[in-house]
Amino acid sequence: MTRVWDLPFRLWHWALALSVLFSLYTGLAGDISLMEWHQRSGFVVLALLLFRVGWWIWGGRYVRLSEYRTTPRRFIQHFAGTGKADPHTSPGIVMAIFVILALTVQAGTGLFATDDIFNEGPLVRHVGGEVSATMTWIHHRVFWVIIALVATHITANAVYAMMRDPTPLAIFTGRKPLDLPPTEQHLLRALFTAAGAALVVYGALAWSGY
Repeated sequence: MTRVWDLPFRLWHWALALSVLFSLYTGLAGDISLMEWHQRSGFVVLALLLFRVGWWIWGGRYVRLSEYRTTPRRFIQHFAGTGKADPHTSPGIVMAIFVILALTVQAGTGLFATDDIFNEGPLVRHVGGEVSATMTWIHHRVFWVIIALVATHITANAVYAMMRDPTPLAIFTGRKPLDLPPTEQHLLRALFTAAGAALVVYGALAWSGY
């Protein structure tokens, strides 16, 4: 069993999962008093996405961007059971890319979204009404894509678990049965990356006058 997922990546994964679930709950509960918390969780999601950008560049060897490459042939081979054993499955790579893109769109448009009554994103005042209306329209629809992706991800891991595949456990243990060198942890680097991501989001909010 080789350590392929470093500890910072695993902590990031669970922090993002909890933040997204909290964002969905506070956004869909219909309780206007929760909207302030909805915005805050969105800011956390943005910071986590920025952290992931950094970790794509200088994180553990198997979570860098160069590892997120696949082909239609590898995708088909995975389901045919003839694919090569790698840290990432081909469907997993596709899922990860779509999740990151969907969350980036959702969190980014939320900065410009408004209900024209009680709540507005911190950057609404910096754009025109037409731009804000477009961003709000997108923000109120992309969450369905996120729900679909989350449901697919959970279902896939449930199927893996029923097949006694160790893939779902890897996000807890960080280990997979692969004959590869173990990944580095880079804990101090992760701390600085997290602090940098938080400062960027905080600075953007301060600039906006939020």
